[in-house]
Amino acid sequence: MSGKIELAEFKEQLSNLEFAYSKKGKKYTIKAITRDSLEFSRDDDTDTHSIPLMELYRFYTTETEYKTPAAKRYVSKRVQSPAVAILTELRKQNRSAAVEEPEYIEPEPLAAPSPEPVAITKSKKKQRYTDETKFFVALSEITGKEQLLSKSTDRPIQSADIFLSDNYADYGFDKAITGCFKDLLEKLKSNSSFSSESLSHHIDGAVINHPELGSRIIEFDEEQHFTPARKETLQSLSTAVDMAYSTYFIEICDDLKYLNDHVLNKYRMSNRLEKIPTSFADFTEWLEESHEKETGYICGKNDFPFLGGRIAQRAYYDSLRDTAHLSDKNPELKAPLRFAKKTFEDKSGKRFKYIPKAELKEMIVRELKSRYKLKV
Repeated sequence: MSGKIELAEFKEQLSNLEFAYSKKGKKYTIKAITRDSLEFSRDDDTDTHSIPLMELYRFYTTETEYKTPAAKRYVSKRVQSPAVAILTELRKQNRSAAVEEPEYIEPEPLAAPSPEPVAITKSKKKQRYTDETKFFVALSEITGKEQLLSKSTDRPIQSADIFLSDNYADYGFDKAITGCFKDLLEKLKSNSSFSSESLSHHIDGAVINHPELGSRIIEFDEEQHFTPARKETLQSLSTAVDMAYSTYFIEICDDLKYLNDHVLNKYRMSNRLEKIPTSFADFTEWLEESHEKETGYICGKNDFPFLGGRIAQRAYYDSLRDTAHLSDKNPELKAPLRFAKKTFEDKSGKRFKYIPKAELKEMIVRELKSRYKLKV
């Protein structure tokens, strides 16, 4: 058994997975965690399948090994093999996290002595936060918890909240922005075989009709977002779109030490660069020449079918969130707010998980005021 964890924490851990592989190498891409199910697609088709969440949860918390014979006792037919692969990958991820570093939990302030005897109850288990969850919990205390939507706080964005297709042609952008997308997709070596699938549930967070912030996409950008591919998208879009973060984010992409020590490490890559690539094409050529092993972190995707395709796809999806507010299909949406994890670590001098919540909230407010000229 993998430890008695609450269902909410189980969902939180699953939300950090992007894909899983069977022992025979079959790939399962995790597309969404809903209230009742985990939705995924198989590598050999485009259909979306689902596993009932409670079935997966009981399998995870009851068994010590995740194999097909055991899965038959918990999981519905036709999705037993994907369930085994997903739970095996989840266990691998949790073991990796445990080896790297124990989770930090900010101590609570001491309570004043109670004048009355207090009944002894079982202690409530602390929730294990990712860096993204920690950020959005702090932000929710600034914006108001009911005002913030975020998958990290169990209030995910739906397609009805924000239009976000995976195909830039669906947005009805003007000629200048359309030209930017054609340019950046060429630089990202895409075949543009997009499906028009909704990406709304992948948005980190958003506020809708907030009294001060209005309606906006809010993204917490960790290490994996600062790649040569992302630099290409920012440079292309900045010729037609005003982005308060573009220059700063390009500077992060050009930080060779950060790229080697943090970004490539996030993609589980073994090789390191001697200099910043001149282009994304230059970067993918280096990937091939350095014989970097193809893993799920840098594998090809349908729309970016080459080694490093997953990196290009993430940068492209970021560019869609950069510009969604410029589509007539999002008439109330304003420019997005992006917060780089590196900003908080540089300013505090601490790893993100060790920044006290009060200090983090102060830095978020300063970013809103200085970079985005907003008051909260």
